[in-house]
Amino acid sequence: MKQFDIALHSFEDVQDFVEVATVQPFRILVGNDRARVNAKSFMGMFSLDFSEPVHVRADCTDEECSRFKQAAARFLV
Repeated sequence: MKQFDIALHSFEDVQDFVEVATVQPFRILVGNDRARVNAKSFMGMFSLDFSEPVHVRADCTDEECSRFKQAAARFLV
């Protein structure tokens, strides 16, 4: 499982990140120390606290992670 942090600051950021996550062919979880949700779920994503960066955990290969991080580059911390 690969891990990196992102920061989302607006409704549009969450919407854009979910769109990036949805097209990935692997499982992605986003969360903090208290909760993790499916990154492909709008409802789940909006249940998180985005006042601080959150952790992304992706069940993928190094190559897939590299492509995913490139697609989500504007959210990386």
